[in-house]
Amino acid sequence: MAKMGRPKKDETKNNFIGIRLSDECHARLMQYASEHKLTITQVVQRALELLFQSS
Repeated sequence: MAKMGRPKKDETKNNFIGIRLSDECHARLMQYASEHKLTITQVVQRALELLFQSS
């Protein structure tokens, strides 16, 4: 029987990071994501890429 479900990607993302945010920071993050039609994960990944490029 063939495997069912989503096909595996070349680069899987198995790591999880949890952070605590103030109410103000959380609201700003949610607003930014909503305005740019991004998920919170996408916003954080883009921010990390910018951080890595600048260093």
